[in-house]
Amino acid sequence: MSASRPSIKGTILVRMLRMREWERHNLPTYGTTAGYALFLKLASLPPTGSTSLKQIYLSMPCAESTTRLLFRNLEQDELIYLPRDQADHRFREFQLTPKFQAVIANWEEFIESVWSDERHHSVPSTLISHSSAQTSNPTEPKHHLL
Repeated sequence: MSASRPSIKGTILVRMLRMREWERHNLPTYGTTAGYALFLKLASLPPTGSTSLKQIYLSMPCAESTTRLLFRNLEQDELIYLPRDQADHRFREFQLTPKFQAVIANWEEFIESVWSDERHHSVPSTLISHSSAQTSNPTEPKHHLL
């Protein structure tokens, strides 16, 4: 293996780190694994038409109350529309908004760029943890294995 080319494993990990960092800052996951799971579920739905809330609640790997709270956050951020039933005023279905569709498009575009970009062979400095940066001593000589 050449010293100038990273391993395939290293390249994949760098790309995964870039993706997760971007997702953390740009996707409406509300800092939770359940939020990420819901985003993936919603992103996989057809862009038009409405979908049953009950189907989503039953398919989620978390409590219904957690999913309900995430739906409220998405509605408040104008990413979904929750029309009330005319008879009993409950929410039974939802629709993805154009704003949510734009988030999906940006996410897909970013992922495509990460996996098609051959220039990213090193971990960006923004992804290096502060603890590892503090433990390295810049005055120590760097040793490279041949």
